[in-house]
Amino acid sequence: MSDGKERKKSRVRKFKPGSEDPFQISRSRVQLFLDCKRCFYIQNRLGVKMPKMLPFKLNSLVDTKVKQSFDFAREKQIPHKYFKDNDYNLVPLKHEKIPIWRENFQGLKYHHKKSNLILQGAIDDCVQDLKTKECSAIDYKATQTEDGEKVKYLGAPWHKSWKNQLSIYQYLLEKNELKISKDAYIVFCNAQLDEKEWDNKLSFDVQVIPYEVDLDWIDSTLEEIKALLEAKHIPAYSEDDVCDNCRNLKENNNLINSLLEKSLKYLKSGEAE
Repeated sequence: MSDGKERKKSRVRKFKPGSEDPFQISRSRVQLFLDCKRCFYIQNRLGVKMPKMLPFKLNSLVDTKVKQSFDFAREKQIPHKYFKDNDYNLVPLKHEKIPIWRENFQGLKYHHKKSNLILQGAIDDCVQDLKTKECSAIDYKATQTEDGEKVKYLGAPWHKSWKNQLSIYQYLLEKNELKISKDAYIVFCNAQLDEKEWDNKLSFDVQVIPYEVDLDWIDSTLEEIKALLEAKHIPAYSEDDVCDNCRNLKENNNLINSLLEKSLKYLKSGEAE
């Protein structure tokens, strides 16, 4: 029986093979394709959502506060203190579409005609060199690590996705008719631990980390994504050390198959192991 309340259904955008309508694909879905083609196909072709990570509320709050501080500098058209402290003479871009470009599920968009995909990504912010008019995307990262100094080298395996993220943002800025710099930036906020008595405040060490973007892979990747979406067969499982979802599914399937074999054996012999 219905209790009179409508259940909210979670819909996943699903690609329809042969459709002439453009299919929108977010920056994070491009990364999913790069990480695991099987999971990408299952979500975008079959419409089965991947498990979500728990939301990081404190990280989101730090993002919001940093955005507010960038808005103050944008209004005055002066370098933000983080960039000034790191000797970058760049000011937050003053543009009528900044609120849209920063909005999740809106963001920057570009229709890639060859693949008929609409690439979408929401930036945290954008800075501009007032002399050259070159623009650079910014992404905020907030965490706590003892290896804060090492982060600036962007050498850890997971930093590859950060680099891809910045490259896609620069690509989208250029496709939206902005002159872009060769560099984009991560504003890295690292919470500091000390021996002082807790006073209901967190202090952060903030680094501005430049990255020289690589745009060469993006067009060809969008074409590869379209080809996979049109394919009829689900890609093979990724290696265990590459995709946690694939590893978990394989382990679950192996367990279920083992239980089924034991059940059939019991039905035939009447004896349980």
